[in-house]
Amino acid sequence: MISIGAVFHGPELKDSKIDLAILAASKIIKSHRGALDSIKTPWVNAVFVVSGSMADVDFECLEFGDYSIENKGVVVKIPVPRKIRERDNLNELVIDSLRGANAMAFEFFRLKGEEFPLREAEALVTKVADGFRSE
Repeated sequence: MISIGAVFHGPELKDSKIDLAILAASKIIKSHRGALDSIKTPWVNAVFVVSGSMADVDFECLEFGDYSIENKGVVVKIPVPRKIRERDNLNELVIDSLRGANAMAFEFFRLKGEEFPLREAEALVTKVADGFRSE
């Protein structure tokens, strides 16, 4: 399963293009996924880390963050540097990043001997892509 989070390094990012794209994707996923506290399978929290006036992103590729053994959740951090945060088509960035987070989670849990529900997580990302196309 998948969820979306964000860390914005500046107050000017509220209602920015990247903020709105992440929020839209999160709403679509929540409407199809249900509550996280009811999930019993391994899941990934895809967290977009967005450069702003208070700090810049200090990594270039998707990377792992925290892992919780008790609730089987892993964080995958997604960098959004200044140069791309105001692009016109951020929907593609969001979709590609979510697919990358799913792939990382699949491998992470495979190495731990657990089964990440990749098919279901990818179906949610497809719902996001479909929702973006219908906007």
